[in-house]
Amino acid sequence: MADLRLKFIDAEGSDVCFETSEQVVIVGRLSSNTLVIADGRLSREHLRIEREGSAWYAEDLGSSNGTTLNGEPLRDQQRIKDGDKLNLGGLEISVEIEQPQPVEQAPVVQAAVVNTLAAPPPVAAATPPASSDNSVKFFLILAPILGLVVILIAGGALFLSRNKKTDIDANDISYSTPEISSTPTADNTPAASQTDTTATPEVPSGTPVKEDTATQKVEKYTAQFMRKAAKNDPRYFLTSAQAGEVAKRIQSMSGAVKANLPSITKNSAELSKLGASSGLNSDFLAAAALAKLGTSRGDAIAAARSMSGVLSRLTIPIGNELGDDCLLMIAAYDQGAAGDFMKMRNMLQDVATKSNAPAREIRSIWFLNKSGKITPQEYEFALRFLAAGAIMQAPTEF
Repeated sequence: MADLRLKFIDAEGSDVCFETSEQVVIVGRLSSNTLVIADGRLSREHLRIEREGSAWYAEDLGSSNGTTLNGEPLRDQQRIKDGDKLNLGGLEISVEIEQPQPVEQAPVVQAAVVNTLAAPPPVAAATPPASSDNSVKFFLILAPILGLVVILIAGGALFLSRNKKTDIDANDISYSTPEISSTPTADNTPAASQTDTTATPEVPSGTPVKEDTATQKVEKYTAQFMRKAAKNDPRYFLTSAQAGEVAKRIQSMSGAVKANLPSITKNSAELSKLGASSGLNSDFLAAAALAKLGTSRGDAIAAARSMSGVLSRLTIPIGNELGDDCLLMIAAYDQGAAGDFMKMRNMLQDVATKSNAPAREIRSIWFLNKSGKITPQEYEFALRFLAAGAIMQAPTEF
């Protein structure tokens, strides 16, 4: 079988060479994928590469930023070859396929069979009847020999036929499309192709066994929450490292958050009205209140009431369109509560003029914390907000 190599440069500028002999390779950000690439341009499950015979096929899994093969959009399943270039949302991957060495056994077998088939005629020619008187005895001697020759010829022909058919089947599997393999014919070749095709998914079906890790739960439920809390951010996600930070807060807050949730549930109608009047999402307000309570037990709806006015005013200079904007608002809450609603916005503008980093990267608590532009307390409040939101989605999972 052919081996597959995928070469690319990761987000840190390092050369990466991924080698595999597996039947199916899933590429994306999800920690359970065969090839995990922590790059925001990739979807959680971005690309599927599958081997059929000695050929490899690639298929985009409905990714947000799309995939191209040699500059052309990758639509449906397409065959990839050695030297091809895949582009996953801007990340270029070079494909190297090591083909197996050709097997030379078939010609030797065929030559042996030909010799076997060519041998019988001299046997028949070497036993002509000496006279008409001995014709009966000659026939009795010749008949078994002729029968043996017929059996050898028939067996050799069957052997050659099977070898030839095997070669044809192998070629069909290597280069067939789903339409060809599913079309019935009088030959038995499609049956073999269909058997191989149905057997292939058994390998990937066992791959996601390790999916339910603590980090993946955090990734999953935090993304669910932020897509609700933000006005328009359907593709929000956390990296594994970021999810690990949130997981630590979940561990410390879980008991208190679950104890304070009934207050939110019982007063959901009031929370919705409060959110509508202040231009905030009710999920956003609930998580903010739970984050403020932190590891303490208290009245979450009262906390939401006390915070709504400040958070509403912060939407003007900071915004709440994207998930990262929501986190900046939470980080800036104490600034707003102290009467300074422009401090965060002014700092962001100052950093943008002095840094070469993309604007989207700058407007995130991860960048600002790493560069020391927000305080540890502001960063901690934003992480507690994410932790509370994740627990809200599935309390029994934490």
